[in-house]
Amino acid sequence: MRISHIVLIEDNPADVLLVKMALKENGLNCEMTIFKSGQEAVKALCPPPGAETNALVPDAILLDLNTPKSDGFEVLGILKQTRRLAKVPVAIITSSQAASDKARTYRIGAIRYIQKSAQLEEFLNKVGHAVKEMLSVREMPERKRPPD
Repeated sequence: MRISHIVLIEDNPADVLLVKMALKENGLNCEMTIFKSGQEAVKALCPPPGAETNALVPDAILLDLNTPKSDGFEVLGILKQTRRLAKVPVAIITSSQAASDKARTYRIGAIRYIQKSAQLEEFLNKVGHAVKEMLSVREMPERKRPPD
């Protein structure tokens, strides 16, 4: 069985730990690359033309909207406009409850919007379920993907 590769863009060490717990508790055997800012992620994932041969193409991306030195909406847009990453499923993990933020992330190309929960079990279940869904969508042929 192939090990999936997840990119997590998150600056809070506690949230990084919770995401790792969510993957483990949901039986997901994943490698994870963690970036502490969107700026750092874009630099690594979206190298200039000609330099992308060794650049990482993950199976899924989890993006916190609020990381230092970056705007999560802008980062999501850059990831989705990068040809190599355009079909990589992206889920937003955020504390924002604003309907406008949720709608905006879907317009830009995210497939999931996960609100951080104060309830540990709820958070672990939400993240684990979302990653499972993202990985299954990633493995499906283009014509059989479920609608967003």
